[in-house]
Amino acid sequence: MSAPDLSRTSGTPFGWSVRFSAFYAAIFLVAGVSMPWFPVYLQSRGLDAGQIGLILAVAMWVKPLANPVATRWADGSGQRRAPLIVFLIGAGAAYACFSLGDSFAAFVIAAIAASCFNSPILPLGDNLTMTAATERNIDYGRVRLWGSVTFIAAVYGAGWLLEGLPAWIILWLMVGGYWMTALVSTQLPDIRFPRPERQRRNPFALLGQPVFLLFIVAIGLNSASFAVLYGFGSIHWRAVGLDDSQVGLLWAIGVISEIILFWYARRAVASIGPVQLMLLGCASGILRWFLTADAEGFLFLALLQVLHALTFGAAHLGAMHFIQRAAPEGMSATAQGLFAAISMGLFMGFGSMGAGYLYEEWAGQAFLFMGVLSICSTAAALVLLRRWNGERLTLEGDRNGR
Repeated sequence: MSAPDLSRTSGTPFGWSVRFSAFYAAIFLVAGVSMPWFPVYLQSRGLDAGQIGLILAVAMWVKPLANPVATRWADGSGQRRAPLIVFLIGAGAAYACFSLGDSFAAFVIAAIAASCFNSPILPLGDNLTMTAATERNIDYGRVRLWGSVTFIAAVYGAGWLLEGLPAWIILWLMVGGYWMTALVSTQLPDIRFPRPERQRRNPFALLGQPVFLLFIVAIGLNSASFAVLYGFGSIHWRAVGLDDSQVGLLWAIGVISEIILFWYARRAVASIGPVQLMLLGCASGILRWFLTADAEGFLFLALLQVLHALTFGAAHLGAMHFIQRAAPEGMSATAQGLFAAISMGLFMGFGSMGAGYLYEEWAGQAFLFMGVLSICSTAAALVLLRRWNGERLTLEGDRNGR
């Protein structure tokens, strides 16, 4: 594979690590405000639960189209930093448009625009970071963990800040967060990539590559297995007798366990391997979800939350390193975009749709269905382990010389 062009970059590996850590800290501050509090803002604008749910769902359904198109553009340009800054500025501007909305239709249009700009941000950031990890010996896990740290801080900090303040503050915290992240991103290394010698057929061509498709299925099913937890975890834990402080602590335990794994990420990838890490994460979901279905005591649930380090952390690390090693030449950002679009968009979207029905009908036993998804994702990861030998993938057109 042609090496990235680092002639426009300078600085030590430590300096680069600081810059990437600042990027993840900034963008996950936005996530820590938006995930728990943006629905509160929408409610303050007069939207009911069904309308809020639809606006939140738009973000998932836009990803499968927006991500591959945007990341394919980045691959074609050979740049990463400039598109990343453009999307950050655009996301802030799109969310600012919510303040101008005076109807549900206007809010939906703003949500679609915001998702188009927001969806490619993390794939491009991850792609740039993983390239730096390869070229300058940057430890991806140790820079990514700062995103998890600031996410926890933002969730709790925003809740404290919003006490007694109007809900419109939420929107402007998000807008300011995106623009602050754009400013931070100007300090990221301007790594350039060789532009493809010929135009690819389309950004979805990678899905015709059997090994890559296996990867998408394995990681997508694993992502979908979180649907009941993310949608109804807090509701269920309150229903089995936990108070709000215990519920909050359970969420924090999950993220802290993820942070600890990220600290040792380089050692884990080197000793275990990318697909093996994915397999470990998928298989851990079988244990986590089947036991969560009947778990009620705080201590037992806390122990199960520690498994988040594997079910999410190990699977995510494995996926990042698989993409870095396996993506065809000139398509690393496209591969990252497809991963985010399909696993966190399409699969999670269907999972979220099903989770509401499953929890309504089965309550805590809905986690058993998530365990079944983990069994399926484990099976796909096992097949991937047998099919991929660590080589960089090629497309049919490349093999035929077209």
